Amino acid sequence: MKIPVSVFIILGCLCFNIVFAQTSSAVLPIDPDTKKITYRDIVTQEGNPGYLYDKAIQWFNYYYLSPASVFSVQDRVNGKIEGLGRLRLCNVDTKTGSKTDGSMVTYLIKLEFKDNRFRYTLTDFSLKLASRFPIEKWMNKEDPAYNPNWDSYLYQVDTTMQRLVSTLKEKMKPTVVKKDEW
Repeated sequence: MKIPVSVFIILGCLCFNIVFAQTSSAVLPIDPDTKKITYRDIVTQEGNPGYLYDKAIQWFNYYYLSPASVFSVQDRVNGKIEGLGRLRLCNVDTKTGSKTDGSMVTYLIKLEFKDNRFRYTLTDFSLKLASRFPIEKWMNKEDPAYNPNWDSYLYQVDTTMQRLVSTLKEKMKPTVVKKDEW
C-alpha cells in the first residue's frame, strides 16, 4: 500500500504544531499594579448573590477532584469564595516526546458575587517548593538560570487557566429544565 507524500507532509505539520505549541511562549495576563500573572474578569450572569454562590459551589464540585481541599473561605452571606488551587505540570522530553509528571503549581482562586454578576480572580501562581517561587520568573529569558522548559510550563498554566475560566462561565449559566411533554 502506497501512502501519498501529502499525508506525510500533513502529519509532519501537525506534529510540529503540537511540539511548537508546547514549547512556545504563552502570553499570560500581567496585572500592571502587582506585576503578577492575573486572570480577572467580571461576568454578567442573571441571579442574586446567593444563587450565583450556589452555582459556583456546583462548579467547584465539577472542576476539582477534591473541592474541600481547595476552599479557604466559603462565605455565602457576603458572596465570596476563596481557595488555593493546584495544577500538576507535565515534563516533555524533547528527544522522545515522552511525558512525565512534573512539579506542582499553586494559585489563589477568588470568586465574588453581586446581583446579576460575579468576578473571578486567579493569581499568586507559585511553584510548590520548600520556599515560594513565583512563576513570573519563568518569563525572564535573560535569567542565567533560564530553562527552555519554562516556556512549556507557562503554556500549560495558561491553557489550564483558560479551560478553568471557560468551564466556570459555562457552569454558572442557569440550568435549563426541559419539560417532559409526551
